[in-house]
Amino acid sequence: MSERQTVDLIDVRAFATVVETGSMSQAAIRLGVAKSIVSRRISQLEKTVGAVMLTRTARGTSVTDAGRTYYLRAAAALMELEAAQEAVGELTSEISGQMRISVPLAFGEYCLAPLLAEFAAHHPKIQLEVSFEDRRADLVSDGYDLAVRIGNLPDSGLITRRLATVRAAVLASPAYLDSKGRPATPSELTGHDAIIYTNAGNQWRFEGPDGWEYVRVTPRLRTDNGQMMLAAARSGLGVIILPWFMAHEAIERRELEHVLPQHPHEGAGLHLLMPPARVSIARVRALVAFLSDRFGPVV
Repeated sequence: MSERQTVDLIDVRAFATVVETGSMSQAAIRLGVAKSIVSRRISQLEKTVGAVMLTRTARGTSVTDAGRTYYLRAAAALMELEAAQEAVGELTSEISGQMRISVPLAFGEYCLAPLLAEFAAHHPKIQLEVSFEDRRADLVSDGYDLAVRIGNLPDSGLITRRLATVRAAVLASPAYLDSKGRPATPSELTGHDAIIYTNAGNQWRFEGPDGWEYVRVTPRLRTDNGQMMLAAARSGLGVIILPWFMAHEAIERRELEHVLPQHPHEGAGLHLLMPPARVSIARVRALVAFLSDRFGPVV
């Protein structure tokens, strides 16, 4: 029986980066090397493992079944190795290294962008890569260290930390309310058109004198983009629930009216999510502490 060859961790990291970025060109950019070096690393790994990990076509690079199986194990091992290196390194030096973060588009633009810039300024040896996106990224397979999420969280095996409650308000344009009437109670919203965030559903919950009241509304528009929702409300398409950080300027400019202020809408939780292998890394812990210090109980 021939002796099994030892896998080079640099080859493994190159392969994992190709899977995470979707192409050798993007992997080369992230790793800071030439594309030819990435290709050579992948070829060497395939030779060592004895299986084809990636298929190359004119349309790009795709992962084979063998490659997908290998990546799921290898990505976790690379995270554990990096965590071990970080644990030792933080004993003798300041925090450093690359950190990938996923944040919601609107909340990231309105609230997180200046904070993340401030954090980076405080830690000059950290390189941040921040993705503004509303899709629910797979933190492990996509290579993220940390994500910020608003709302209910699915069971995922990730480590979570609640930062705050995001205050929300029901809004509509003055022209729409002049035409359709101003609801005096949550139940009256059932007769109105609603602008709804795609993942939120069409059942709204309000605080009343006798507890929570549930109201099912009729969607006029569904979208996964907060700016589209805001534009639709300004144009008079219907009533909308928006986070206060997006709503308050439109209210101050009298573009939108605060509907049912005496019946507060249920807020949503603001959470940090981390793969278990990333929690102990010094730079991740530093960012968690920084954001926890910057946010109060209500946003």
